[in-house]
Amino acid sequence: MSIRLLLASVLLTASLAATAAPPLRILTEDYPPFNMMGSGGRISGLSTDIVQELFKRAGTSYGIELLPWIRAFNLTVLETNTCLYSTTRNDAREHQFKWIGPLVENPWVLYARADNHHAILALEDVRRFKIGGYAGDATSQFLIDRGFDVDLANSDQLNVRKLLAGRIDFWATGKYLGASLLAREKVSQLKPVLTFNTTLLYLACNPAMPDSQVQALNELLRSMQRDGTLARLNAKYLNQKE
Repeated sequence: MSIRLLLASVLLTASLAATAAPPLRILTEDYPPFNMMGSGGRISGLSTDIVQELFKRAGTSYGIELLPWIRAFNLTVLETNTCLYSTTRNDAREHQFKWIGPLVENPWVLYARADNHHAILALEDVRRFKIGGYAGDATSQFLIDRGFDVDLANSDQLNVRKLLAGRIDFWATGKYLGASLLAREKVSQLKPVLTFNTTLLYLACNPAMPDSQVQALNELLRSMQRDGTLARLNAKYLNQKE
């Protein structure tokens, strides 16, 4: 190869490297069965499987990190090239992110101790009681915005112990998260008493993400729905939680 051709090859390689998009930083929290730390330090879960398949089809380079929710949320708001899952999409957050999804549905439930005999037919029936939630969570904020007495913990797992100890009267959480945490803690003395809302969970990305990339990822996600991938993954994780 001549010196001229070699130099041209080096310059082309350097140019391509300079224009190549850096890997996406994907953040999540411990929120089973959607996202959680699995065996061997591997991040797993239903939403994780969906996100990994989505980026595989897109040919997108990325890395996933598991962090406390509030830290992960704030980093995604502030840092370009960063996304967060599984994120509840609501009015307050709408303009903070660009949205890919929905990934999954997330019903919200109230748990009570098995010896709690209050008839709970609607959310208003618990207005005079103390409800456990955790800081930064959309479920807790939903209740706080409506004037309920919400006692916040740093993690939802702590609410299992608070409810067992009688420090709270009810616990508001995701249906599948609650079932997963009770199984993890080997607790059978708590029961779901009311489903009071159903939300959709998304991959939420920093607003600097190009609209063309958001559109392409949403189109790929729709193709995963059409070819049965999403149904297969949901059945893998959620059937046992029903």
